[in-house]
Amino acid sequence: MKNISTIAFAILIAFAVTSQGFQCGSPEFSGAKLRIQQKDYKGAIKLLETEVKKNPNNEEAWFLLGELDADQGDYTGMNTAFDQALKINNKHSKEIHSTRYGRWGQRVNSGVTFLGRAGADSTQFYDSAATEFRTAILIWPDTSLTFKYLGIAYNNKADYEKALDAFKTAWEIGKDLEALKRVGKIYFAKGAEFDTKFETDNADSLRISKNLAEIKVGSHKNDVMAAFGAPDEVKKAEAVKKGRKPAAAKGGTREVWKYKALGLTLEVENDRVASVTKPREPAIDSTYHYKALAMYDSAETVFEKVKEVDPKDNENLTYLLEAYVKSGRIKEAIKTFRIAVENDPNNKTNHYILGILLRTDGDFPSAVSEFKTALTLDPSYSDALYDIGATLYNWGVDIIKKAQASGKE
Repeated sequence: MKNISTIAFAILIAFAVTSQGFQCGSPEFSGAKLRIQQKDYKGAIKLLETEVKKNPNNEEAWFLLGELDADQGDYTGMNTAFDQALKINNKHSKEIHSTRYGRWGQRVNSGVTFLGRAGADSTQFYDSAATEFRTAILIWPDTSLTFKYLGIAYNNKADYEKALDAFKTAWEIGKDLEALKRVGKIYFAKGAEFDTKFETDNADSLRISKNLAEIKVGSHKNDVMAAFGAPDEVKKAEAVKKGRKPAAAKGGTREVWKYKALGLTLEVENDRVASVTKPREPAIDSTYHYKALAMYDSAETVFEKVKEVDPKDNENLTYLLEAYVKSGRIKEAIKTFRIAVENDPNNKTNHYILGILLRTDGDFPSAVSEFKTALTLDPSYSDALYDIGATLYNWGVDIIKKAQASGKE
């Protein structure tokens, strides 16, 4: 022993010399104690290993072996020896707990120190922190706190797979809610990463697809030009038949615009789109889109679990909302938050989130109502006030689009 534990061994040896009993019955055991006095710890370990094989019920031999293994940094051996000693009796249970707890604490504190030193220019300290936390886990495997810290080290280093494993274990063995939330956040971040990859790989096709969706009957020809440029071909069209919308002005003319690369043909009359042929959709590789959806689905499952445990965690509710929106599960999300509002009608956040979902689903009147309720519960709730305005704006845009589609100004 090279520290305080040396004193403890001296006391144990003195006690063994002055007492009668099993301790004096074996030359290996007596020899091990002598080696400890002589500070020949490796020699003592060999003798103690022989002793416990010959006399497996020698609790003190197991205890001394565990202490020596701890000093040598063999924490697997330490735990094996300590566990065997505790199976026999609890004579040294306090000392065993003290050794485990002390060494575990040293490693955890060291790991936290390395985390504090780590940063963008010193990422090597994340590895150092992870090493300390892994050692702490060897010393005391059933502490969720250590797994959470290990997850943080991996997460900050962007080693997300290992971080997920650590955070999941922290939740499984200790129900650490913060660790579970971090699992959801990693899933969400991976979903966003796949989304970005999908959008980058398909940027041109997505832009064209979006523009094609926005060009409808009633759209202004300038909007068409802004989206696709000048048409490849412009021809005069026949006179508008009776009853066709939008109605042609007397003496008006209709033009046929063609965008050959898009397979898009439009009829334009009085500066407005009068008809649209179904265009050829651009090719889009949806591989990363579906990967993103899978990650958002996993995130939802986690955030929903957190919500069950702590329904008033506003950060978690916000993440849950975003995951619902990203995965397109708006209808399901509305049902979930309607129930949440019914169960806790004075929770302003639930009303606010329900308002966001209703607006996303196009139910503008109900969305405004939920925002107003949230604002009634907290008159200083600036997010709710802002989103009332945003919803009214979107509602107005929706009215204009529907009017244009029906040929009305």
